[in-house]
Amino acid sequence: MSFDLHDVSEEDYTKFYNALAKIGLTHWVKGNIGKLELPHSAVIGDFTGISVEDVRDRIRISALQILEVTRLKGFIFVAVGENGTWGSQSLS
Repeated sequence: MSFDLHDVSEEDYTKFYNALAKIGLTHWVKGNIGKLELPHSAVIGDFTGISVEDVRDRIRISALQILEVTRLKGFIFVAVGENGTWGSQSLS
């Protein structure tokens, strides 16, 4: 999931990340070369469900509820896939 919070402090981001972690979405991912940090405003999790649409909707609803409870405003984007893959790279 990727998100964009509006008019928030670093403390608000921390609060949001902590709430997302409670539902299984974290800012770090374990890969075959170790633990990697995702780009800012991105989280990932491993979920099961009836279908990818079911998982997507449950994550979306939970994230929106977290926004409401924390009184934050923003945009979320949820992508779900079976047997997916990912990669990252940084240039310094």
